[in-house]
Amino acid sequence: MKDQRAQADEADVSGKEAAAAQRAEGAAPGAAPQEPPAERPAPAPRGGPAIRPGAWMVPAYAGALLAIFLGERVVPTIEGLRYALSGLGFLTLVLVTALRFATAVRETGERRAVERSLAILSALGVVAVAAYFTTTDAGRAMLGVSRAAPELRARIDAATTVGWIALLVIATVPLFFGEAALAPMRRAERIEVRRVRAATLSGVTLAFAAVYSALFVYAAGQLDLKADFSYYRTARPGESTKRVAESLTEPLKITAFFPQLNDVGAEVEGYLREVKAASPQITVEMQDRLLVPALAKEAKVTQDGVIVLTRDTSREVLIVGADMKTAGAKLKSLDADFQKVLLKVIRAQRIAYMTVGHGELNETASSAEGRTTKNLRKLLESQNYVIKDLGLAQGLGSEIPKDAGVVIVLGPQKEFLPEEVAALQRYADGGGHLLLALDPEAKVDLDPLARVVGLTWKPVTLANDRVYVRRRFNESDQGMLVTTRYSSHASVSTLSRHAQQAPTIFPGASSLDKVEGVDVKADFVVRTLGETFADTNGDFKFDQGSEQRNAYNLAAAVSKEIAPGGDGKEKQELRAFVLADADALTDATFRNEPNIVLALDAFRWLGGEESFAGEITTNEDVRIEHTKEKDQVWFWATILVAPAMVLGLGLFITRRGRRASGRRA
Repeated sequence: MKDQRAQADEADVSGKEAAAAQRAEGAAPGAAPQEPPAERPAPAPRGGPAIRPGAWMVPAYAGALLAIFLGERVVPTIEGLRYALSGLGFLTLVLVTALRFATAVRETGERRAVERSLAILSALGVVAVAAYFTTTDAGRAMLGVSRAAPELRARIDAATTVGWIALLVIATVPLFFGEAALAPMRRAERIEVRRVRAATLSGVTLAFAAVYSALFVYAAGQLDLKADFSYYRTARPGESTKRVAESLTEPLKITAFFPQLNDVGAEVEGYLREVKAASPQITVEMQDRLLVPALAKEAKVTQDGVIVLTRDTSREVLIVGADMKTAGAKLKSLDADFQKVLLKVIRAQRIAYMTVGHGELNETASSAEGRTTKNLRKLLESQNYVIKDLGLAQGLGSEIPKDAGVVIVLGPQKEFLPEEVAALQRYADGGGHLLLALDPEAKVDLDPLARVVGLTWKPVTLANDRVYVRRRFNESDQGMLVTTRYSSHASVSTLSRHAQQAPTIFPGASSLDKVEGVDVKADFVVRTLGETFADTNGDFKFDQGSEQRNAYNLAAAVSKEIAPGGDGKEKQELRAFVLADADALTDATFRNEPNIVLALDAFRWLGGEESFAGEITTNEDVRIEHTKEKDQVWFWATILVAPAMVLGLGLFITRRGRRASGRRA
């Protein structure tokens, strides 16, 4: 009885287990139990063994490229080893590429598309290496490039070099990216083709970006341009210096003595190379005086950092220095210093006579408001002029010296004697060169000086209540005229080309006009702005009715042919540059660079060297000067105003952020 009950219990338990198994398999309860499925054998990978050929192709491909590099760049002088490495590397590239195409043909589906793409990239690498072969000596001889003209050969070599490098980068980078994405899936039955394609496209993008950047840098390197933003940057050859170099008709040799691998020497060499490019008559040599002692002794050079200019028997020396700490200031003014010695070499010195005895600005030692002419003297010396005084003792009352290159009358405060005016008149009629700077602040009649060259001088001071320069911060500043109106005359050619960026300053100017019936050519080269008026009562205010706004003449270039040249005779021509304000040539206004250019081009035109007109570049630091009132403004602005603005902005941003947080809450 007990045995029957136990058997029934076991049968019941077996039935429950069978029912549970049927429910787990989705079968309806009560259904007959199913036989367990037979084990299926794991499918064999489609396309070959578990490890596919691509697993060793990438190392083989990279190794082949390395072998070619070693053969062509590391051991190019050992011919046997070179040909062995290069040949083995190229054959390996071809073999790997052929196996890739064979693998692509054997595969099916998505794997075939991936393998075909990688095979094409591998083939591009082979083409790039073949293109490199055309840049070797054997390749040039085989293709006939070695027999081409030098310029054509250089162009072909450059184009081929750029081409094979770009093609190799575009081929190998995507290939390695694609293989890196495919490597984890080589044992899988199916691959994620999108992942491989994305990696390959990323490699293509990176390769093209690298090639573009390299080509951009290469193209930029071929341009003859240089930008230097360092503190000790070297002044580049200015337009004026290049024109002086262009005027050379005889050879000029420039020898710079600097140690090898010297920073200052590298900067000077760059400057001299640009000067040399302006004229085929110039030759430039960079020498180390310790390596060429005979040449240094011949040039009388006993220290480094010296530039020697030699033309026929003329010889000039410019000392720059070889230490960057001490030569930094020289490099900033290199263009001006170099042009000074260049002019000394190419032409003889000239004499500039400045009149004295009438309270001229060149006589006064007072520096009140910068009414001195030290910088004007330096400017003349830089143009190879020797400055001498011209008074009654030197012939001003009888006859101007015959060696006078130019006679300068600079802001006299006393009237000239009739004999002195007559002497200047005879000098002008004989084809002399004059610079007359007349000042209305003298309160004397200077009209006879202007009439020497066929002009009239109107002593009324000009003013402009709309456009002027601040100096004293009162109404008298309206007499500080600013203008950008220049003619196309050679004496202001540089200012005319850069008119809007080159305003000149005339502090306390009068006006000029031409005398009717005088046979001279007068070109009024600088004029005031149209809002200017003649301040007849001296109150610096425009009086409607009694005063009139107009454009007044501030400077004039006067010329007259006295005797034509030819038959061995030198042409004689009167040339005069007249300014209605002597203060335009003082040290105070020379802080404004356009005023320096005005004086420089005027003297060049007077000397018959208008072809040299142009800017002289300089990177010298300009001293910043403030009045007491300006210093107070800067003090309170930095101590109180700026911190208050920063604090206020911080409070505003903080409160705004809190309000935004409250609204979000």
